[in-house]
Parts: sequence; structure tokens; C-alpha cells
Amino acid sequence: MAMSFSDFAAHSSRSLRWAIAGSIVCVSMLAAPAAFACEPADATSSGGYVSAAAKPTASLQLNRDGSFRLLGVPAPGADFSGCWQRIGDTVALVEGAAIGGEGIKRSLPEPLTQADLDKVRGDGIDTMQQAIDAGLLPLARAWANQPRRAGETVRVSVYEPRIGLAVGDAKAMLRLADGKVIEQSPVPGDDGQFKFASLPKRAVVKAIGVRFPEQPDRVRWLTVEDSTKLLYAIEFDARALGAGEGGGMTLTRQADGGLISDFPDATHFKRTP
Repeated sequence: MAMSFSDFAAHSSRSLRWAIAGSIVCVSMLAAPAAFACEPADATSSGGYVSAAAKPTASLQLNRDGSFRLLGVPAPGADFSGCWQRIGDTVALVEGAAIGGEGIKRSLPEPLTQADLDKVRGDGIDTMQQAIDAGLLPLARAWANQPRRAGETVRVSVYEPRIGLAVGDAKAMLRLADGKVIEQSPVPGDDGQFKFASLPKRAVVKAIGVRFPEQPDRVRWLTVEDSTKLLYAIEFDARALGAGEGGGMTLTRQADGGLISDFPDATHFKRTP
């Protein structure tokens, strides 16, 4: 049996969210501006740092303009950025979103390939559709790359991958090639999931819009350049919307010029040459 839209929403939520708790970023949460410009910071502390013992290795870049970037925490590929300042022997990092941008972006997974099917083939699984129906291959990768045929439903999934913040009473919109804009409320019980089942048979989607409850008078638009798909996955940054606070952490300067993070794990960042 094929995965339902509700099942897909739940699966996407679980797979796209990750918790900050338990890492060195699990410290007191500090409010960060929705959009900000950093102030110049201490030149003697600026530069690159790398964790001495953390696995996987984390790196920290403190820039003279007061901005920072923290990579590899709490998971490989995780990327935190914001502003920093030195106060005595303490370096304070406050995460936030940079000025500019709509605060949303399209997430387009790689299409399924024959190699993907070969990995799960067997026991009655001979086709891509059978593998998807059995839950052996992700439905999202199929729908996000599958062109819409006349009359088929278009789905939009809006999610926050950083901390799993709920979308709430947001609205999703499609702008069609003829200029018509169609607005839709979420599927009941499926946060951030929208179904456009009553589109004209040969409708062509040219842009995706999202209206968030925190800023109900503003629609954030993403232009669609490719052919109309069955699914559009849209990530949003709660900080850029003013819907969430950035994270914060403090580090203490050491005699060797390194930095040690506060509780819980006292990660040591050594200065790079």
C-alpha cells in the first residue's frame, strides 16, 4: 500500500528534525534579532578554532566583523552562524539569521535511480513503485522529482529543519502561469502540509508562496523554474521570520589562546595557525 500524505508528513518531520539538546549548543537560549548586523569584535580573539577531542571534529570561525560560523555541531554538516563578542575572558556567541533573503528555500532531493532500486530489489520488489509502496524507498524523493500530470494533486510541505518548530496557522500559495494565485490552509492534523487538489488540469506552477502567522501581511515567494512537480518541500528559518529565538553559547578563553565551552561537556577549541 502506498504511503499516505499523512504518513509522508510524519516521516518527513522525523527525518528532517534534529535536537540541539545534548550537544555543546545545549546552553541557555538567548534571544537573537530576527535580522541583524554584527558589531566589530575583538581582533585578538578572531580567527579559526578546531575542537581538540570532539568527535566528529567541530570548527569555529570568529571573524573580525563580529560574525561567527560553527560547523560540525551537533552533527556533521550542521552549520550555526551569528554574532560574537568578547567580554573579559568570556566569548559569547548568539546565533541568528543574516540580513536579507526571504527566510525560506526549496529543498529538492536527488531523484531515485536504478541504483537505489537495485539496493532493495528482491522478495517481490522488482519495480520502483513496488519499493516505494513497501516503504523501502522514500516517497518524498519520488514526488519531489515527478512531473505533475493533468489533474493530479500538487502538495507543498513547509517545515523547519533546525529545531522542528511547528508551522502553525500558515498559508501556502501557488502562483500559476496565467497569474492566478491559489491559497490553501494546512491539511487538518498535518502541520505544514498543504494539498492543492482543485487546480486546473493543465496548471503550471511558477512560484510557491508562504504566509506565516507571525507576519500575516507578508507573503514570501520562491520562483519555480522547472516543470510542475507533485511535491514542493519548503524549508523555513524561524529566526528570519521572528518566530523563534537563536541559540547561544559562551566559551572561556584559556592561557594557550584556546576556548572551552561551558557545561555540559567543556569542549576545548584550539586556535588554528
